Amino acid sequence: MTARLWRQSTLVLPFLCAWVSLRTDGASHPVLEAASTALLPVWVVMAMVVLGRALERKARSGSAAEAVDVLTAAGRISMWSGAAAVVAAVALGWASLALLGVLGLVVPATMVVWTAWVGGAPVRWRRFEVSRAILPTDAIEGDPLVEEVTLRGLSIPPGLQLFVRGRAWPRGVETRQVLSSIVSGAELRLVSELGPALRGEHAAPPLEVSFGDVLGLARTPRLCFAPTTVVVRPRPVRVTQLPALIGAGGDDASRPAELMPTEGSFRMRPFVDGDDTRRIHWKRSLAQDQLIVRLPDEVPADRPATRLVLDTVLGGASELRTSAPAELLDALVGIWLGVAEALLARDVPVTVVTAVRRGGRCVVVERRLHGRSLEPALELGALATWQSEVPLSELLGAETRQLVVSALPRATVEASLTWIVVPEVAFSEPEAAVAEPSLILLPFLTGAAENRADHRRRTRVRALRARRDGALFDQRMSGIAWPRLSGSLLARRHAGRVDLERIP
Repeated sequence: MTARLWRQSTLVLPFLCAWVSLRTDGASHPVLEAASTALLPVWVVMAMVVLGRALERKARSGSAAEAVDVLTAAGRISMWSGAAAVVAAVALGWASLALLGVLGLVVPATMVVWTAWVGGAPVRWRRFEVSRAILPTDAIEGDPLVEEVTLRGLSIPPGLQLFVRGRAWPRGVETRQVLSSIVSGAELRLVSELGPALRGEHAAPPLEVSFGDVLGLARTPRLCFAPTTVVVRPRPVRVTQLPALIGAGGDDASRPAELMPTEGSFRMRPFVDGDDTRRIHWKRSLAQDQLIVRLPDEVPADRPATRLVLDTVLGGASELRTSAPAELLDALVGIWLGVAEALLARDVPVTVVTAVRRGGRCVVVERRLHGRSLEPALELGALATWQSEVPLSELLGAETRQLVVSALPRATVEASLTWIVVPEVAFSEPEAAVAEPSLILLPFLTGAAENRADHRRRTRVRALRARRDGALFDQRMSGIAWPRLSGSLLARRHAGRVDLERIP
C-alpha cells in the first residue's frame, strides 16, 4: 500500500515542486516564466484523464486506485529527474537546464494521457478474447510442457504495446510476450516453453494483459484472463533389490481364497493392461465381445496381500520458502509408485493408500490395483501433498503385510508394518549459496528491468530466506531413530534407480 501511494503521488509531487520553484524564483527570466506557464495546463489535462478513468473503473466495480497507478519505474524516474533539473536551473539561473527539466515532465505526462485515454477505453477490450492451453494435457512428470495462448479481437493503438504476462507454472516460471500495433486485428497464437513438468495439481494464475507506451513510461491497469488448472501425473521410479522386500517366500503351502457362496468358478473380470494373456477365457470373451480373464482360485503364501501406504504427514512444509519439501515429496511419490509397480510385476496383490485434499479437507483414499495397471495410483500420486490433518494410524489397515513409504518414520505398535525410509538428504538438493552483490557488474544484460536495485534486493532476500529454510528443513528431517528401524528398508539412489536395502 505504501509503495502504491508513492507511485500515485508521482503524478502530483514532481509537477508541484517544479511549478512552485518556477513561480517563486523564476519570474525574472522569460524562459523560466514560460516554462511555469506550460506546466500547469499539461498537468490539468493529465489529471482530468486519469481521474476520469478512475471514476469509470470504479463505476464498473473495479479498483480506482489501480487506474491511478499508471506510471512505470522509467516514468517515475523521468518525472523526478525533470523536477530536479527545474529546481537546479532556478537555483543556478541556467534557463537551458529548465527546458530539459520541463521536457522530462511533459513527455511522461503526454504518454500517460495517450495511454489512459486510448488504451484504457473499455471499448478497446469489448471484442478481446483469450484462450489458453498447457500441453500435453496428460503430462507425466519430467515431460516438456508448452503454453499456447490464442488472442482474438486484438486492437492495439499506434504508439502502444500489448504486454501479456503469466505465471503458468510453480517454482518461479513466468511467461512474457510483447506485441506491437503492427499485429492489430490479427488472430495470434503465442507459444512459450515452460520446461519440465512438475508433479501435482497446479492452479495456474490468470494471464495479466495491459497496454504500455513504446517509451515504457506509462501503462494501463492489468486485466486478468484465462486461469487454468494443470494436473501432472508422477513418474514411477525403478525399484530394485526386491528379494529384500518380498522375502524368502515362506513355505510351499497355500491358503484358500476368501470366496462368497456364489463365487468360485465365476471369479472373472475384464482384461486390463498387464494381465497374463494365458489367463484369457476365450469362450467367455467371445460371448461378451471383450477379453475376459480368469482369476486364480488361491493366493500363494509367499505373495500375501500388501497395503502400500504413502506417509505425507508433515506440518508447516508449505510455509517454507525452499524447494526441498517439494523435491522430497516427489521422491516419496516416485518410490511409492515404483514399489507398487515392482510388486504387481510379481503378481502380488497391492492396495495403495494415501491422504489427498478434496473439497478443502484431507481424506483417506485407497485403491486396489488390478493386473499391472498403475492408473489409480498415478491419479492419487498427482494429488498427494504434505498435510497434517490425517494421522498415519488412519492409513493403516488389517492386511498381512503393510509397507509405509516415509521420510520421517516414527514409533508404532503395528507388528505387520515395515518402513521404507526415504532420507531427505539423499533425495533433495541443497539451496545454492547466495553470491555477494557487486557494485560494478550487473547480474543481467544492460537495460534489463531485473538490474534495478529494488529487484536485486528482493531477489537476494528471497534467496537468503530459501537457504535458511532449507537448513531448517534439513535439521527437522534428520531426527530419525535408526536403531528402532532394524529390519526395515532404506531407499538408496543409484544410477537412475532406487535400491532397497535392509537396515541392520
